[in-house]
Formats: sequence, C-alpha cells, structure tokens
Amino acid sequence: MASALIVPGVQVKFEFEPAPVLPGATGILGVVGVTDFGPLTPTPVGSFSEFLDIFGPGSAFSMPEVRTAFINGVKEVVVARLAPGAGTKASLLLRDDEKDDIAILEARAEGTWGKDLSARIEQVRTLDGSGVKHVNLTLLRNGEVIETLSNLVMDETSPSYLFDQINFTSRAIVAYDPVLAKSLPEDVQQTDLAESDLRRAAAKLRSGGSDVLLIEAKKPGRPGNNLSVAVRDGRYGVEHAGLDISAKAAGSAGAAISFSVENNAGNETKLTVFGAGDPVIYTTTAGVDDLLQKAAVNPDVVIRKLRDAPLDAKAKTNLTRRVAIDVMADGKATVVYPDQSGPDLAKLDDIEKLKDPLVEFKKAENATNLPDNTGGVPLTGGRPIGQALALSNGGQDLLELQRRENIPQVAAGDKIAVELKRGKSSVDGTTPVVNLAVFLNGQPVESFADLTMDPDDPNYLPAALQGSRFLSAVDLFVRSKLTSMPSNSGRAQPFNGGTSPSVNDYQGALERLESAEEVDLVIASVAGQLSDPDIVAVHQLVQAHCTKMVGQVRNRIGLGSVARSASGAAAGTRVPAILSHADLVRSNDFVLTAPAGSEAAVAGLLSLQDYFQSPTFKNVAALGVPPGDYSDAELNRLVAGNVLVVNQKRRLGTIVIKGVLTGGRQINVQRTANKAVRDVKAIADVYIGLLNNEGNRNALRQQIIAMFLQMTRDGALVPSTDGKDPPFKVDVHSTQADFANGIVRVDIAIRPVRAIDYVYATILVQN
Repeated sequence: MASALIVPGVQVKFEFEPAPVLPGATGILGVVGVTDFGPLTPTPVGSFSEFLDIFGPGSAFSMPEVRTAFINGVKEVVVARLAPGAGTKASLLLRDDEKDDIAILEARAEGTWGKDLSARIEQVRTLDGSGVKHVNLTLLRNGEVIETLSNLVMDETSPSYLFDQINFTSRAIVAYDPVLAKSLPEDVQQTDLAESDLRRAAAKLRSGGSDVLLIEAKKPGRPGNNLSVAVRDGRYGVEHAGLDISAKAAGSAGAAISFSVENNAGNETKLTVFGAGDPVIYTTTAGVDDLLQKAAVNPDVVIRKLRDAPLDAKAKTNLTRRVAIDVMADGKATVVYPDQSGPDLAKLDDIEKLKDPLVEFKKAENATNLPDNTGGVPLTGGRPIGQALALSNGGQDLLELQRRENIPQVAAGDKIAVELKRGKSSVDGTTPVVNLAVFLNGQPVESFADLTMDPDDPNYLPAALQGSRFLSAVDLFVRSKLTSMPSNSGRAQPFNGGTSPSVNDYQGALERLESAEEVDLVIASVAGQLSDPDIVAVHQLVQAHCTKMVGQVRNRIGLGSVARSASGAAAGTRVPAILSHADLVRSNDFVLTAPAGSEAAVAGLLSLQDYFQSPTFKNVAALGVPPGDYSDAELNRLVAGNVLVVNQKRRLGTIVIKGVLTGGRQINVQRTANKAVRDVKAIADVYIGLLNNEGNRNALRQQIIAMFLQMTRDGALVPSTDGKDPPFKVDVHSTQADFANGIVRVDIAIRPVRAIDYVYATILVQN
C-alpha cells in the first residue's frame, strides 16, 4: 500500500491487466497400455524414437498405436503405462544338441502379443560337420520375419556373443541364462577388487570319487572357458604278444567279447574269438600274418599287428575298457582321440601323451584308472590378468566386476572397492534391485541405483556399468556339458506363456491420465492383448473417463476400434456385431472405428487437421491395417449406427466415410465445443481473485470475445445461415447475491461450423 501524501502533490500507481492466455493446443493424444518399461507417471513424447527411448524398444510391439498415430500426423502423445507385473511375458526355451537348457528367449513386454512371436535356429557347421561354427536366429511375428541375427556364438569375449547380440540389438526379445535367470547378486560389504593372475581354464576328470586327469587350456584367458571335453567308452580291447585285439564297435558291449590263443603240436596256432554268436576258431601253421588275414572277416573284433613277436598262448581273456575323448570348442571342428587308424586309449599315459592344440592332459598323482564316461565337462576359471571381483548368488557366480585399464588420474596402486546392497526399486517400490557404490581409496566416487539382472531393464547391471569410469562387468554363462550352441529348430518354434493385464489395470492407467490436462484424444492400446469382451469393457472405461473429464473441464474424446473377430467376420454377421459394440459405447465423447486397429490412424488424422475440420471423406495416409471392404448396404447400416468407417473407395483411396461420434454428433462440432470450454477455463483461471470490480470483469469478457473472434476468423464458429444470429455471444455478470458469494457468471453461446456431408442436386431437363 502506498504511503499517504503529506505535501500536496500527485501520486500515481498502476496495475497490469492479466496477459491474454495463449490458445490451447489440440490433437494431443493420450494412450494407455502395456509398455516395455518406463515411468508410471503420464509422460509426453514428441516422436516415435523418443517414445522408444523412454518406454523401451518392445513398446513398438505392445503399443503399436503410438507409431501409427505419429505416422498419421499426431505431434505429441502422452503415454500412461499400465503398472508392470499384472501380465506375464511370452518366452521360448532353447536347448543344445544334448537337450540341455542353454537360453531363454523372452518377449520384452508383457502380454499375449508375445505369443505371435516364433524363432528359428539354424546351425552353421564346420566343413567336416563335426562342430558348430555359429548359429543364425530368425525372429518372426505372425509368420513374417521381423529380425535376423547372424553369426551368434557362446563366447562372451566375442562381439557376436549370443546374449549380448540379442539383448543389445533385438527390438522384440531378450535372452538370459536358464540356470542363473535374473538372479540378483548377494550383498557385498565394501570390498577391494583383488589382483588376479592370468589364469588358464581347467577341468578335472574323475574315476569314481577320485580325480585322475587335469585338463587345462593351452592359452590363458576367458576363451578357454569355451572348451569342453567328453569321455566315452571306446572299443574294448587287449594288447597281447604284438597284437591288438579290440571290439569293432565302441561301447560297453565289448566287455562281453573274449578270446584265447592255443599253440598245438606241429606249429599250429589256434585263435578263438568268443563274440555275440558261436565261438569262431581260426588256425594257421603259416604264422601270424596268415592268422590275421583269416580273422579279418570276424564280425566282432579287429586285430592289428603292432610289432613282430611270437604269438604266445593265452587263456580265455575278456576285452577290457578303453576310452575315446572328444575335445570341442565353439566354432571349431570337434577333435576325436584316437582317430580311426589306431586302437582307443587304454591307459592314462596314453591320454597324457595326446598332442591337442587347445588343451593338455596331466595325470593325477598315483592315478591309474581310466576316467569315467562323461557327456561333457566344461573348462572354467580362465580369466585375464587384472583386478576383479566375482558377484554370486547361492554359491553360483553371476558376473565379474573388472577394473578398467588406463583410468585417468588413478594410479596403479590405488584401491578400487565396491559395495552392493539389495533393495526395492525407487521407481515402483516393488521390483527387487541392487544398489552399487564404487570407492577409490575408501572415498565414494560413483553410485548406480536400481540395478537388475534383467536384460530388458534399462538398469541392467552390465549395461549400466558401461557408463562407469572405473568398472566393467561380464555377465557369466555356465556351459553344461560338451556343447553350448542352440540346436537346429527346423521350423520356427512359437513363444508361449504370455498373459495380458486385466481390464482393471487399464482403469488404473486411465485414472493417472486424468492429470495430463493437455490431452484431448484418448486411446487404450488393446491390440493383440485382450479378448473381445475385454476390449469392449476397456472401451467403456475410456468412454466413462472422457465423460468424467467433462466435469473437470478437461474435455476429451475417446477412440477405439471394433474387435478383430467382428471386423473379420463373414458378411452378414459382422455388421450386427459392430453395431452391438457401438450400442455399448454410445456417447458424444467416444468414436468407434472400423476396421479393427484403425483408431490410431484416425487419431492421427484428427490431430493433423484443424480441430473444426471434419474427417469425413478425408484420406488416411497410413492406416496400418487393411482398410474396410464393406459393401454399400453395410456402409449404410454402419453410418446410420454412428460407426466411423475407414473404407477403400474407388478413385478416392482410403477414406473416412463419415466423421461421427457414437452418440451421433459430428466429431468436429464436439471438438470445437471442447476447444471453447478449455480455452474459456484457461482465460478465467488467471482472473480468479480479480473479478471484484467491473473493470476486471469487462477485461475477462473482452479476452473471451477476442478468443472467439479468432475462432470465427479461423472458421471454427459461424453465424446462422440467415445471418440473424452471430457466431457467438458472451456476457460476464454478477448479481448482488452472486457477488456476496464470490461468484461471477460467464454466459456463452457459440455456433460451431458443421460439416456439410450431403449434396442434393436437382437437374432440370429442358425441352
């Protein structure tokens, strides 16, 4: 308050009239539905790429309406995500050639849309066919190829590592280890990274409960972890008097084969083979070579001459166990010991002498027995030199943290430590997470919150640490047996198990969307998610939401399309099904479009046009689904039933037949009324508390008049066709009773422009 004048003079004060409010934007689309990830708070996005950045690449499939809307002209979409966890994600289990589980492929987003996915695995084998060089993965949706990932291997040091390639490049799926799954590492108190030497991968072979052979990779480092060794029964045999007698077939059946040697008078030697049938006797007086030639046709055994030696007598003797060993590495041919030219391995010494380029064998001290059969033993423990710390769960290592090389301003002797604590996500309060802190010489230098081991999560721990200055992380994969590559699938294998959220979950998202004041068009993304009855139920929720928002002066129009079963039904049955759907959502706040899946394109068309323009007979640029093929008779019934049909018309293309709400009102008339309501409220809001004098009330009236004059100049409001009534009327007044209660009344009448949808022509034919 100004001070009173003492000396005669003039005092001047001034007040500013509230500045005119800018007209509100129209054509802003709100979409509720399932996304890959992202915030629960309704979030505006200005492009499809921004949508994918915020809500994840899988959202392109779980919420396809956003892409269609942007293509057709929407400038801004406000996304209200359904709360995660209400549905489940479809998945596919991959097995290797030994039928062991090696990877789970999982749809990035929840819902039954994932059941439309299928995957085909093609192995590319080495030239000799004994090993697998790599695999190619083809991902299909509804039978159509959407992604191809080639040259995938199971070596985590390779840029073509299967898990990394899928998790970082696929838009639709992720992959994770079926053993480790998405387990979080256990809590770790502040712990220094330990200095580790360069280590070679290794494994042990056992006989009974005792170690008999140590296998080590010849080259140190992680590549050695991709090696496996298998032991199997070879061809049973016995070495006797310069001869090797072994079974023709590998396997334990050779234990039932035996032989004997007798030396009789007259230099006759008799060899008897006791095989699967009757004993077979071979005799000779001409020496060992003659005997071997005769025995070459024996069905049970193979006899090789190792050296010249007298063939001494031998009592009946069973063949004893020998083994064969396979050495396998991803991308290389499997090496089999021994080759077919010689007998199988009879002693540990024979194995120790093997000269394999990838591994070496060392006999355990005092060991004599051959190793037991094993389907495959993976080598583990190979690692590079440097500081590292393994993170585990239940004794199983999940990943390894490694110190980065050449860290600026960090000396070689400085100590890097980490601390891990489990907790709940700060975003949704329910998702289990770990929080990781990095310390340099005891002082905190970095922190990473809300980390998970879910490859689809933007806070996936190995991916999050790509932004660390101090650490990197390797997600460990544990080989099970000999092989680790996915097996050929032949035909594409379908994903299973995906379930969608419920109708009530959509209600929760619509309630959150109420806070987004700028939205004036609303879609519930139900494509590929809900059953027909649930689609109708969600549309009723959208219609109720829009009606509710009228009371909050945030008028908006809902859009939904007919169910796929109704849209694709046989002629004669589809129109009654569509009209039944329309009857259940009758309202001047809702548009029902046909065919199925067309609502987002129509929303794009409405956003592209001025709010007062009718979509009737306007072309739809990219419908995203096949346009309607309704006959003229069907169109008459659908238009009469207030269904917005997008149909193919000769010489006109794909067009909206009539832009109408299910309540019968023209869409552009309702949008003009909604625009007027929103803008009047926006103008009146700034005058709250200022309308206690006639001057400010007149100022309010003038700003409203200015707004309606602009709408008139734009063509949104028109006078009556006879010119007697103006496009609008505005009066701002307050009775004494209203004034006492703090009420100012604004009376408005507007005449929105109507679409002229029909032309009746009369032709006078003159004689």
